[in-house]
Amino acid sequence: MKLTPALIGALAIAAIATAAWAGPLESARAHEQGFDGAILACNAEAADLYEEAAVAIYPGEGDIAIGRGAIGKLLKNFSDAFCPNDQKKASLKDVRLAATPMGPDYVMIMRVVDATDKQGNHALFRSTKVIHQTGGKWRYLSDHTSVGLAAAGEGSDKPAQ
Repeated sequence: MKLTPALIGALAIAAIATAAWAGPLESARAHEQGFDGAILACNAEAADLYEEAAVAIYPGEGDIAIGRGAIGKLLKNFSDAFCPNDQKKASLKDVRLAATPMGPDYVMIMRVVDATDKQGNHALFRSTKVIHQTGGKWRYLSDHTSVGLAAAGEGSDKPAQ
């Protein structure tokens, strides 16, 4: 089959239209994958995934940041557990991902991630985020991530350590 310029143009328009009409789950998944890739690549540019006046809360010292510059510092501290990843142990894998539209340009993301740091330690991260689309680009408006505790053992009345 020979592709004519008209057919190539039609296919290109269809591909762009499909991306533009992606549902909230697809938009959320794509944005979260971009975030995961930046963290695991030790890329300080992960803060570019946030709006200029975004708010982020992460586990650890100095856990709240307002504004892209402050969030960049917070993300650097957060990503230190994953970088450098010389032995290829670090990973971020979805356990659950849900997305709910909040109007035409906002999506709320609820996510649970099985995280493995560069030492091979596991933790469950839980996050609630809102992404906002402006100028055709999705960015975080708010990001609250916490570390979940392991479930207490059967018959135990104490929380897991």
